[in-house]
Amino acid sequence: MSFVRNAWYPAFWSHDLGRALQRRTMLGEKLVFYRTEAGAPVALEDRCCHKFLPLSMGTLKGDAVVCGYHGMTYDPTGACIRIPGQPNIPAQARVRSYPAVDHLGLVWIWAGDAAAADERKLFRLPAYDAPGWTTNRGPYTYVRTQYQNITDNLLDPMHVSFVHLSTLGSPEMADIPVETEQDGDRVTVIRWTLDRPPVPIIRKLTGLDTHCDRWQYYNYYPPAVAITDFGSGPVGMGHGEADRDGAYRAYSCHFIAPETEKTSHYHWMQVRNFAPADAEVSRTMTDQLIHAFGEDVAVLEAIQAAEDEKPARPPVKLVIDNGPQRGRRVVERMIRAEQDAAQGAASGRSAQARFDNKPARSSGGSQAAE
Repeated sequence: MSFVRNAWYPAFWSHDLGRALQRRTMLGEKLVFYRTEAGAPVALEDRCCHKFLPLSMGTLKGDAVVCGYHGMTYDPTGACIRIPGQPNIPAQARVRSYPAVDHLGLVWIWAGDAAAADERKLFRLPAYDAPGWTTNRGPYTYVRTQYQNITDNLLDPMHVSFVHLSTLGSPEMADIPVETEQDGDRVTVIRWTLDRPPVPIIRKLTGLDTHCDRWQYYNYYPPAVAITDFGSGPVGMGHGEADRDGAYRAYSCHFIAPETEKTSHYHWMQVRNFAPADAEVSRTMTDQLIHAFGEDVAVLEAIQAAEDEKPARPPVKLVIDNGPQRGRRVVERMIRAEQDAAQGAASGRSAQARFDNKPARSSGGSQAAE
């Protein structure tokens, strides 16, 4: 499996990364993470350039990592700044450094060309830290499934009626059709459930016990972010942004990064506009969602195991797969674009090398044989 490289991926909750060296595999690459004394996140290739000992087995000295084998020391840019007993440091004595930033309470890395890293491409949620809203975070979750199984699930409203009946779903939702929209790379699956009782989690947290109109907007921003905008309001409410802000509204935010072809890192948080100062509501909501997303993990890991048993057997596609399939096609297109760009750059370098090595013409004007 190939991955989109020129993108931001979540690695840690910001509060989970400190001055200790931490190892994490991202997109098949082993990385070591830490913070500088000023608090900036650092991500380096977890492999000393000498004998390849993981740098995560070394020590942190100031802002630099000291290899635990021969003491080679690397600064946050990946450059070797000290070799014990050797004053001259080879120019190639360095390890790869990955751009890393704190954003939305997470440490993100840019997994591709560092020169292309653009913080403007980080996902932004206007409600995050906005007045009248609050955020509660779930625990980091390691999932034994490939990351696109997770993103498929996050574009699939239909599973909610069967997997999450005690929290997020209700039986009547199963037969309500969904709409799929696409705006550039973003894929959105929409479902409105009109004039029905609230789902269990909203009823429990808000006290709403009358019929209402409910919405779910499943948004996927490939490759690493999925945001579910969901909530409940009065029967007959409008469907615009302002109408939803005036109702019980929450954003379920999911941040996914592939570890390997078959394992993933998963972080999630909830941003809501009801009872924002109520710590008990936050605790209850977090507990309910830990339970619900635990149900997802059990399903997704079982799916991965079944895929591994018979990898050549294709799944039967249904109408409800429209959104997930669109999401996968966007990812495939992004990967192809990166591969084409890399191939074009390599061809350009090869052509330039042939030109540079081409013999000069003789004084008589004839071209020397190549």
